[in-house]
Amino acid sequence: MRSSVFILAVLFILFDFLQSSAQFTPVPVTGFNHDAIAEGAPNSLATTTLEVDGASSNKVMYTNAFRTFAGIAGGGLPDNGTIINGGDTYQLAPFTGNNALYVKRNEAFGLTVTAPASFARIRILGFTTEGASSLNVSLSFTDGTTTPYLTNYSLSDWFNGATNLVLQGFGRCDRSAGPAYNADAFPSNPRMYYIEVILTCADLQKQLQSINFSNVSTFPNNAPFPNAVILAVSGLAYSQTVTPVITPSDCAGPNGSIALNVTGSSSPYTYSWNTTPVQTSSTATGLAPGNYSCTITDANGCNFPYNGTVPLTNNASIVALGPPAAICAGNPAMLTANVLVGNITSFSWQPGNLPGQTVNVSPAATTTYTVNGTNAIGCTASAQVTVNVNPLPPTPLVIVTPICSGSTATLQIQSPQAGYTYNWYDATTAGTLLATGTSFTTPVLTANTTYYVEAINATGCFSPGRTAATVVVNNLPAAPSANSISVCPNTNDILSVLNPQSGYTYNWYDAATGGTLLASGISYTAAAVATNSVYYVSAVNGNNCTSNTRTAVTVSLLQPVAQPVVTVTNVSFTSITFSWAAVPGAVGYEVTTNGGAGFQTPSSGATGTTHTINGLTGNQTIIIQVRALGPQVCENSILSVPVPATTLSSKEVFVPNVFTPNGDGRNDVLLVYGNYIASIQLRIFNQWGQLIFSSDNISTGWNGMYKGQQQPVGVYAYTLKAVRQDGTVVIKKGSVNLIR
Repeated sequence: MRSSVFILAVLFILFDFLQSSAQFTPVPVTGFNHDAIAEGAPNSLATTTLEVDGASSNKVMYTNAFRTFAGIAGGGLPDNGTIINGGDTYQLAPFTGNNALYVKRNEAFGLTVTAPASFARIRILGFTTEGASSLNVSLSFTDGTTTPYLTNYSLSDWFNGATNLVLQGFGRCDRSAGPAYNADAFPSNPRMYYIEVILTCADLQKQLQSINFSNVSTFPNNAPFPNAVILAVSGLAYSQTVTPVITPSDCAGPNGSIALNVTGSSSPYTYSWNTTPVQTSSTATGLAPGNYSCTITDANGCNFPYNGTVPLTNNASIVALGPPAAICAGNPAMLTANVLVGNITSFSWQPGNLPGQTVNVSPAATTTYTVNGTNAIGCTASAQVTVNVNPLPPTPLVIVTPICSGSTATLQIQSPQAGYTYNWYDATTAGTLLATGTSFTTPVLTANTTYYVEAINATGCFSPGRTAATVVVNNLPAAPSANSISVCPNTNDILSVLNPQSGYTYNWYDAATGGTLLASGISYTAAAVATNSVYYVSAVNGNNCTSNTRTAVTVSLLQPVAQPVVTVTNVSFTSITFSWAAVPGAVGYEVTTNGGAGFQTPSSGATGTTHTINGLTGNQTIIIQVRALGPQVCENSILSVPVPATTLSSKEVFVPNVFTPNGDGRNDVLLVYGNYIASIQLRIFNQWGQLIFSSDNISTGWNGMYKGQQQPVGVYAYTLKAVRQDGTVVIKKGSVNLIR
């Protein structure tokens, strides 16, 4: 508290010093009622209207010009009417007209300001004759208000006064036709003084219109004296300009600011902002959007309010991320709002009115979610993400036919949907996957057994639950058994009953029940089987009792193994290496080059997956095709797509389009090839454009790892800048397949 009082005291002292050192300048006024200054010919009587003091003294003031004209020994006012006292200047009214305001005892008059203006202080030049007078002084303003400022102010007589002295020794003379004017009082008298009026805080910004004087002197035996004589007004102008510079707050804030540039006649200024905590400099910083006020206090202790608004630059930006692929109806999906710009702190997701930056949703159908982000300063941002939902397949219906004990049952999907996959299990949840397909043939059953099936559509979505299918097993004569076989297409295949019973007759059918009787006997020859087929055999005992179940015998056609996919993995000036991924079920491989009719064993061996051709010349093209060999000829694959490759020329740069980082020692690292390369810059990017590998060394290639983790099988983009030894630059962009 003491420190604040001390600071305030210092400010007042400083203000008083500044005000006392400021220069008062003339304020033009009108309303003078007498000419009290003789300025020249013909005489002092003709050039004035009234004596200054009483008729018995009959004295007036005179100018330097009149002094010369009248031959007076001393005294005289400046001919231009300008009186300077220190830094203050007073301007007397022209001597050719009324230049003094006489305010006699019990009279009241005023001076009107020619150009109303605001003032911090005014000084009124004047004096009193016939003794000191008591004056009341008030100020009137253009807004119609009047403020009393001085009451019973004692204005000194024009002789020998010492307070607020401005000018002395200008002399006085008789008001007469002359030629003798009896001039006297110089060099120390008469004297002029200033009356100082300090405007209140409430009046500082008002426009001064008039100055009002009332002579309230009380001299009972000296009426109408004493006279107050007002000669000029000077003022210290008041000005105050507030120029704000407002910086909006953006969404990284609050970081707005208001900088006040306050100029005027009452500096220095102090500041108090309505912030928490209170800021006391001319600039308030760290502001959130909103309205702010500042109390500006000038050096006189007057307070002036400033009100300003910090706007919001809503530059917030967010992006909504969801699962990269479609989900199945009812499955969970995680949605995340990533903030790109601004301090967004609150998030709401629609539909669902879900709070949080990350939420989990389980939509039943494709749904677009909108996230709205806000923060405490009013920033908002919105983004959308669509969760694509694949429908669930309906719970499948199963056709179940009762069977005889010791035989199999075929469970059939009722009205199977194209593109659906049906999985058969031995339990309602989890369990063992028994088969996949629209039908399922059970093993030989001797008791009632329940199986379970679920549907999977083309998008990988599962039916809501598994359908239970119970096989009812009836007690029947033992059924024959027979093995299913796998054969080449269009061959004659012999199906036989295993362990035939003496005296039994075996009937072969083309259906589990009903159907056409194909043959009778222990065996049956299926001619030219062109598709996977199921045959059924039943037994008839010697008592001509037929089993009520038929044994299913499946004839499955052998299928060619998959077509190899051949790539070029290494090219030099004299050799080319081709490679292919191992084909499931293949027992070996054969290659043919340049469309030749013959085949040969790969250079890596009969079961190898690479083939290198050596002894080539530069820029020589070789075309290779590979076929995978199955256990039987009908299982051989079709030829691979022809793959051409050309040996390197003298300056060629080569990047393989596939590599297999599976640790088998072959084609594990993606390298740049060429023997005329001085330097390289190789960059590898994943499908999201993220840089995951870079190399500036031709001997260092990518091994399929990123941050210690194997990267998934897929296509990766690369960029290559290679500088040849002659300084030429090769720029390549492309893609490479990572397979394992």
